[in-house]
Amino acid sequence: MRPSSSDSNPGTNQSRIKLIRATKLHWFHWMVVVGSLVLTFFVWNTAKQHLNERVQKQFERESQQTIAHIEERMQKYEDALWGGVALFETLDGKVTHEQWLDYASSISIEEKYPGINGIGFIYRVRAEDLAEFEADQRKHQPEFKAHPEHDKPFAYPITYIEPLETNLAARGLDMAHEHNRYTAAEKARTTKTSQITGPIVLVQDSNHTPGFLFYAPYYNHDSCQEGTHRDDCMKGMVYAPFVMRNLMRGTLSESSRHINIRLIDDGTTLFDELTESNADFDPDPLLTQAYSLDMYGRTWELEIHTDHSFRNAQQSSQPKLILAGGILIDSMIFMLFVLLAKANKQALRYADQMNENLEEKNGELEQYVYSASHDLKSPLFSIQGYAHLLKECVEDEDYESIPEFVENISRGTDRMRQNIESLLEVSKAGTTSPELEQAMVAEIIEHAIEHMDDIGVLPRSSITLEGDAPVMIDRVRFNQVFENLFSNSAKYADPARPVRVKIQVLDLDDSHACIRFSDNGIGIEEQYRDKVFELFQRLSNDSGGNGVGLSIVKRVIESFHGKIWIEDSELGGIAVCMSIPKAQRSFARHAAA
Repeated sequence: MRPSSSDSNPGTNQSRIKLIRATKLHWFHWMVVVGSLVLTFFVWNTAKQHLNERVQKQFERESQQTIAHIEERMQKYEDALWGGVALFETLDGKVTHEQWLDYASSISIEEKYPGINGIGFIYRVRAEDLAEFEADQRKHQPEFKAHPEHDKPFAYPITYIEPLETNLAARGLDMAHEHNRYTAAEKARTTKTSQITGPIVLVQDSNHTPGFLFYAPYYNHDSCQEGTHRDDCMKGMVYAPFVMRNLMRGTLSESSRHINIRLIDDGTTLFDELTESNADFDPDPLLTQAYSLDMYGRTWELEIHTDHSFRNAQQSSQPKLILAGGILIDSMIFMLFVLLAKANKQALRYADQMNENLEEKNGELEQYVYSASHDLKSPLFSIQGYAHLLKECVEDEDYESIPEFVENISRGTDRMRQNIESLLEVSKAGTTSPELEQAMVAEIIEHAIEHMDDIGVLPRSSITLEGDAPVMIDRVRFNQVFENLFSNSAKYADPARPVRVKIQVLDLDDSHACIRFSDNGIGIEEQYRDKVFELFQRLSNDSGGNGVGLSIVKRVIESFHGKIWIEDSELGGIAVCMSIPKAQRSFARHAAA
């Protein structure tokens, strides 16, 4: 048994072992992929955390700005109220309606204090003095009347209010008639500080929306009677009415913030943007926060949610891009490893195939050398023998046998020449690459038939051709195939009957055509049918052949990526069958047209 090339070369074995190892993914490949994935998720998580921190800071900044705006605006309103108190103190409490109108005009409340409904003054009047107070006010305000009636010991009627046109319904309204108004007034009196009322509805608000009143108490201790408690020295209050919706719209600019708020006082919602009617409302906000504001004797609960504009402003695709890009790169790395392993597997298969082909070629080469040396030695020995006999005839002066010996030497050299030419044909058929092209089978076979008829090998009338198909072949070599087959049919004809050849071109499937070459010759027994494709294999020594024809045919068909085999023929001899790849379908349609 001949050792394989890999067995005889230790270096090749080592290379093969390395190649086999390279066909698999090893721990370090997985380490690279997993490590890259871990790094990707780490960077993604870090970017996401940074984004969340930035969003949180932006939300907190806008929330604090909103709270600061509310507090600053309320402080500004309080300053306006204390300015009114200062006016009363300056004039010793004797402020006329005209003077109050001048004060309200001087501070330009509609321009400098957006959101405020007006500014006015409320006198604190004993119940028993209320009728005299009303009569005194009618001197300047003919329709003035405190209302509604109540049983409190003191009344708090709104005496002055500007602008009067929009607040006319509030003139004369007694703060003591309603709990929230009265409670805040008394608290302002006892604490001597600014106070706001609980949620109320202003009588001048036709929409009946939540609002409140803002009080700043005015005292005149010099007019207090002896023994009177100092708290009872409060003469009245400068006040401002607010509709909460107008206040918040004036305080907070929609364009300067990206948050929605809800403001609640003691369970009553004063202002609410967290509704679906708000175009910028986000039902699933990114962030929310609750705050409590101590606001002049009341506690306002503030709920703050991010809105759609905040979501759009803070959205960032950076973490997603990092994650997607990282996973893509990791996938590419993994696919690279897989493709390298696959390429190494293909290289290994190719190397094995090449090794098998090399061993097969080496076997053929050994057979080729053996057959060539055997078939060349036979005529050479014949020539050598006859040359020796010729020499003896010349030495013995026996000239009668010389022509015979010369003739035999000539036949031997002819036979040697034919063998050498045949070997060259076999070598050419097996070593050079064919120039494959699209061709129709019948056209080339017809050409070979005409050539056989011209040179007298087989008459045209003895050959039948059926069918056609487009195939990928080398025209010259394909023609050589049929010339060899026709020659074999003539050489191995049955002497008892005239030669007949039948050629059928059939479809094996969509990709291959079958060419069946049948004759009625002496045939080949089944046990010899594979052997006849080997070099210098002849079934009969008197056939005139040299045993290379079918070997050439086999090598040519295999160079077309086809197959060849022998079957029984319906004509009585053998059928040489060939499977050859078809040409492109576009060519087949063109040829059929």
